[in-house]
Amino acid sequence: MGWLDSLFGSRSRGNSASVAKQRLVEVLVQDHIKLTPEEMDAMRRDIAKVLSRHLDIDPGQVMINITRSASGENLVANVPVKRMVGSRPS
Repeated sequence: MGWLDSLFGSRSRGNSASVAKQRLVEVLVQDHIKLTPEEMDAMRRDIAKVLSRHLDIDPGQVMINITRSASGENLVANVPVKRMVGSRPS
């Protein structure tokens, strides 16, 4: 079944453990910087509003997380882009 794992990715226990650990770290970092869920949502809406001036996005799909790295906390935004505003569809 090795070829199935290489095709679809391994669903090993270690993988789910690392995902759970990363989610826990994100929650702890967000708690550490003292942002309420309402503040995180307001920040997400503001980011979506600014980006929508330049990109065709779905504001409801914008996701932000605050993560910790060796250099400190980082804001990570996942913004699915439909197309650039003003560009012609392909």
